[in-house]
Amino acid sequence: MPQGRPKRDEPTCVLAVRVPVALRDALDRYLDALETRVGLKASRNEIIRHALRLFLETQQPAGQPTLPQRLSEP
Repeated sequence: MPQGRPKRDEPTCVLAVRVPVALRDALDRYLDALETRVGLKASRNEIIRHALRLFLETQQPAGQPTLPQRLSEP
């Protein structure tokens, strides 16, 4: 039986992202609720990839690149 992570057709890379602990805790609560209500086991990485993909799709209607919006003031 093969071991390790399943191979995918699309190449991937690792991104290290820092998030506030409160945001991580909210994500973990969401994942727990998702597993309890729906019976779906998902990882933080799967949810973050899905959220990023949806965000980028909504920011690029009809495949046209758009200017990035400032997410927060420094």
